[in-house]
Amino acid sequence: MGLFDIFHKKEKTKDTSSTLKIGDWVTQYSSGYWKVVGIFPKYADEDYSYNGTSWKKGDRLSDWIILKKGFTVKMKPSNGCEFVDAQWCKLVTDDILQSIETTFAENPKVKQKFDNAPDLPNPSVNSIWMKLSDEQVEAFSKIISNLPERFTEEQFWTNCADYLQYKTDPSNATHILYLYSYLWEVSDNFEPLNFNPEIKNV
Repeated sequence: MGLFDIFHKKEKTKDTSSTLKIGDWVTQYSSGYWKVVGIFPKYADEDYSYNGTSWKKGDRLSDWIILKKGFTVKMKPSNGCEFVDAQWCKLVTDDILQSIETTFAENPKVKQKFDNAPDLPNPSVNSIWMKLSDEQVEAFSKIISNLPERFTEEQFWTNCADYLQYKTDPSNATHILYLYSYLWEVSDNFEPLNFNPEIKNV
């Protein structure tokens, strides 16, 4: 499943999707002014019940909003990219929107730098501590290099079952296995999809 395929996944219950659209300028809990560059459904990846709030795995909870930073709160150009739950986003005022448009119109280099800045945030990282010999690392690396482009953690360990026994705590680890993911990329069973596994020395 590709990065944008999840956008077309059939929506489940509890649709609390946002009214934001790509191109909107917003504020969020990280300071500054941010442009919406991506919107993806946010699904529950497990059952949950606490203090009167509950949902089932696969319920549509909200949206993940991909944000590209353009300016600080003092309207100084600034670049960055993050993703947040839609509940944290608030449309900028008309005055701020006018200031953004004017700044870009009067400063083409600022606009160009913003346009060329990355519009995909850093992925989430799952770190797994392992105790491996050099020979085991070499063999393990060959196995993970043949995994599909996207895979769940269950699929990973199904393919690498012989190495489950080498998971350990940080005090005994020789290596760290990194599994990367974007929280809006999920399987048909709403499990997080991982990519680009890496094994590195501690």
